[in-house]
Amino acid sequence: MDSKNSVLPDKALQDALSPLVNNIIEENYESTKEQRSAHLAPLIGSAIREQIKSQKDDVVDALYPVIGNMISKYVSKSLEEMLSNINSQIQNGLSSKSIKRKIKARLKGVSETELLLSENSNSHIRAVFLIHKDTGIVLAQAQNPNYALHEPDMMASMMTAIRSFVNDCIAQEGETQELGEIEYGGNKIILEASSHSYLAIMVEGATYQITYEKIRDVFGAIITKHGENIRKFEGDLEEFSQLRVDDELALLLVNDAPEEESKKQAIHPLMYIVPLLLISWGAYSYYNSYQNETLTRTANEKLYKTSNLTTFRLSVDIKDAVATLRGEVPFDYHKRLAAQVIQKIKGIKKIENEIIVLPTLNDPSQISSNIAYYLKGFNAQKGVSLHYDYNYEKLILLGYTANMLQKEQVLNVLKAIKGIKTVEDRTLVVLPVLDETIYFERGFTSLSKHEKLKLTKVIEQLHKSGANRSLILNAYTDLIGLSTKNNILAQKRMKSIVKFLHKNGNISNTIVTNDTKQAPKGVDPKKEPNKARCVTISYIKEKK
Repeated sequence: MDSKNSVLPDKALQDALSPLVNNIIEENYESTKEQRSAHLAPLIGSAIREQIKSQKDDVVDALYPVIGNMISKYVSKSLEEMLSNINSQIQNGLSSKSIKRKIKARLKGVSETELLLSENSNSHIRAVFLIHKDTGIVLAQAQNPNYALHEPDMMASMMTAIRSFVNDCIAQEGETQELGEIEYGGNKIILEASSHSYLAIMVEGATYQITYEKIRDVFGAIITKHGENIRKFEGDLEEFSQLRVDDELALLLVNDAPEEESKKQAIHPLMYIVPLLLISWGAYSYYNSYQNETLTRTANEKLYKTSNLTTFRLSVDIKDAVATLRGEVPFDYHKRLAAQVIQKIKGIKKIENEIIVLPTLNDPSQISSNIAYYLKGFNAQKGVSLHYDYNYEKLILLGYTANMLQKEQVLNVLKAIKGIKTVEDRTLVVLPVLDETIYFERGFTSLSKHEKLKLTKVIEQLHKSGANRSLILNAYTDLIGLSTKNNILAQKRMKSIVKFLHKNGNISNTIVTNDTKQAPKGVDPKKEPNKARCVTISYIKEKK
């Protein structure tokens, strides 16, 4: 039989037997499903590791939808729990725990919000794995019983695949770089590598510097002690487990378990008193600070508004009712004046006068500057306008003052400036206008109480001006009765005024009396007899 004819019986036989064989396999598979699963289970882990090594990109793409959804749900749940804890603590704002937190935040120098977030963002290490670099096998592990993982071998294989992917696809040719962390939501996987192995630490919550330091210390101790065994590892986990590396990894889990509510300690009564003392101290500090700021602002305004001190750069700092004055002035007079101004402010108990009096120099520009400083402050007074012409060692003072007292004060200060030998005074005293009218009752020559008050003000003006200018008194009468009698009354009225000025004012001004026969300006004696019976007081116009 040739080869062509032999193919036909084989194909016919295959077509005949295929349905029978398929039925037998299906029946046998259904009856031995559990037995077959038990046989295949030990091979799945190895198969997955081999698949990741050969086709890691396909494995990652296949698992991404499932793992991504799991991570998203876990992160959302963690955020809800954290927000719930924060809201609960905020609502219990007056509890003993919140008071304790306020004190703790004050002692640490951080805000209460920052401390609250820190309390609800504690770092919890879920698991620690020591993984062999070349094979991806978990050499040792330690897991927190509250956060145990069910597939550590799969996690180790995936970490190895990801590390290989980074080195193969991202790192530049000729160099090997290690992956440090993998973050997902608020959690992360920290990777710490050595030459033949690496640690994979799964951390839940925020991670602080102390956590990284602890990881490096433990890993360094393991490498120092078991580095040779890790380098020679060839797949025998039973031999490696005898080294008790798991116990050393478990050190990273200490103090990372959540605090139980049952471990609350009783609060000492002093914990309630201390907050009250702190609150009282805070209120007093705030009030004292407010008082100091208010007094400081008031004092600086007073100095600025004092005409003789306006041009100087003076400042006041008040603390606990003690005022410290600082700045520079040309004369000791200004230093004393500043202290007098501040002393009048209510609430200041003591003054520390640290104002510096600058020594005047024999420098024309410095001397001219000192003159300008003084005159600028003096010109702020009403009725004063002074300026000067300075030629080295000689000063010519020009302008006018409101009275002799002001004039003498200016001259005395200018003469005291070092570098000025002569002062030529060309100033004028421009006196204020004196125009007062004293009225009398019909037939009377005596002064009423109101008219005496007017004369007292005239006396004050005469003394303040300091000028011995002559006065003139003009007497007027009404048209009632005989003119001869009215003239006698007018003379007596002027004498009453002169007597009052000499007796009560001790003035030395020359007084001229004038018995006029005319009526006061703007007064009709017939219609306004009360205004016609008067005596006017004014300065005699000086001849120019």
